[in-house]
Amino acid sequence: MTKLFFDLDHTLWDYEINARATLLDMYRTFELDRFFSDGAHFIQTFKQQNEQLWHRYNVGEIDKFEIRNHRFGYIMNAVKNTDLILAQELSNQFIIECPRKKALMPNAHKVLDRLSKDFELGIITNGFDDTQNIKLKYSEIDHYFKWVVTSESSGHRKPAKEIFDFTLDYCGGTLGDMVIIGDNLQTDILGADHAGWRSVWYNPQKESKAPSQWQVHDLIELPALFL
Repeated sequence: MTKLFFDLDHTLWDYEINARATLLDMYRTFELDRFFSDGAHFIQTFKQQNEQLWHRYNVGEIDKFEIRNHRFGYIMNAVKNTDLILAQELSNQFIIECPRKKALMPNAHKVLDRLSKDFELGIITNGFDDTQNIKLKYSEIDHYFKWVVTSESSGHRKPAKEIFDFTLDYCGGTLGDMVIIGDNLQTDILGADHAGWRSVWYNPQKESKAPSQWQVHDLIELPALFL
């Protein structure tokens, strides 16, 4: 039976909207206008530093602790603030509040409801166990997934072949059964290709890369690929 595995952040759970809402709340609560010209400046600084940290995590240069505990140290350093206590308070607040935001990508609920009637569904993510499970619970989509595989639980990170192999063994499938739907060409799609999985690139921005890659621009297009 075909098993459909979804990436979580940016594919089902709308990281951009949820992070933005959290950061704007933090900007007001912690009076960060002392350091940033406005909320947009704070969000842009976060985005730049966060993307760099997650890239370093995905290639194995840093670990979970570095992202969770030092992320806002990098962000505040970018505006010449070295208050370590403030940076830690910001880190703690973000970790608590952001995963509890509920915004999903367009049509995510509708598509999961449709696909779950005919397929077994799972998650495969480079996020951390506790954070990703909170996201699934608070966005009310956890019940759709039979399996949740993280880089933490598997000991490997996409695009490593090992995380896909781990997932294959974990769910008891065969290579012909396995499909991943994800937004990241490097971690999701290239990783799947190397592991022998089929893949669907979720490409809402309609980027022009990889025209031969099986892709959708809206999640609502997924059922037509499999049903």
